[in-house]
Amino acid sequence: MYIIFCNIAYLRYYDGRVAGEIKPKSGGRWVQENEDAHEKWNFLNMDGRCFGFVKSIGEEFHIEKFDKKYRHFDETNNVLVIWCATHHERGTVIVGWYENATANRFLRETRCTPVSGIDRYYWFECKAEDAYLLPEDKRTFTIGRAKKDGAGKGFGQSNTWFAESIYAKENIIPKVLEFIGSHKEYRINTLTREFLDYGDKTPLTKQEEEYAKKLTDDQNLEYLPFGYRMYANDQSADNAYAIAISLNNCYQYSMAIPWFEKTVELDPEDIDTRGKLAYIYQQVEMYDKSTETVKDLLDRILDEETDLRDELYCIVADNYYFDDKIDEAITWLERILQESKNKDLISYAEDMIKKCKKFLG
Repeated sequence: MYIIFCNIAYLRYYDGRVAGEIKPKSGGRWVQENEDAHEKWNFLNMDGRCFGFVKSIGEEFHIEKFDKKYRHFDETNNVLVIWCATHHERGTVIVGWYENATANRFLRETRCTPVSGIDRYYWFECKAEDAYLLPEDKRTFTIGRAKKDGAGKGFGQSNTWFAESIYAKENIIPKVLEFIGSHKEYRINTLTREFLDYGDKTPLTKQEEEYAKKLTDDQNLEYLPFGYRMYANDQSADNAYAIAISLNNCYQYSMAIPWFEKTVELDPEDIDTRGKLAYIYQQVEMYDKSTETVKDLLDRILDEETDLRDELYCIVADNYYFDDKIDEAITWLERILQESKNKDLISYAEDMIKKCKKFLG
């Protein structure tokens, strides 16, 4: 196992939420000036995984610092990432950690589609079940600062610290491991099992029905247990769609797909859901399924639905581009140039064609 400490902005939840969150104040000049931080997503369960960002690594994360054998590798596994942040009273404290994480040499990007709406970059990733975020009252373990405590006893000027000193290995790391081992039960981040259908078929009471109807778009996770029970007692397209969109809004795309497919099965004329499916397939890199869905949609839509047609052409072009089928991508981009009247889209297609041809050499 390898270990690294990462210093990030101090937040409560790190799952991108707005309600109940605090404005980040620590974490560097950019964070302070913009009151925002890319690491605000570090503990978001995104389709069963968490993706972690820390500022100021540079263009390359030197994973060979874990072990020289990785100097020619682009990633390494079995990393324990200790996330730290500066509390206004306690100093730099452990806010959470990743176990069994992958560390990447180069900054990576999650797939961003209209389904996710999140343009995210990350250095580390792990299964959601291997991520542990502590509540504020349990963030009690302080990590030193080299400027105050001495070299090798904490963070220096960098936001990452490999804790390579003899002092760190003998006095800090053992205590950190003991701390995280005794605090796993306190984690507050959302686990994948919380989205599952456990087969409860009990009909909703009138009171529960009223409560479920009042839940807002930000309460998708809370809605799901009611939604599963509603579908169990009334297997309608509307009830299937309600589950699908709730899972989708919780970033559980793989779990949402069967429910979107069920919606289409129950209501074959539902064009909107087919369109969402095309994007979700793309989000989880099922490019062939996405393209197949789009081509089926193109046979179903009316000739005057030009905006939808343009959007579908873009989905197919992107699918081929993401799947490294550049010639096919160019073919669909050229269809946009030939048929679209949307100036912005035409400009986008022209730029993409140039990019594709440059890629082909």
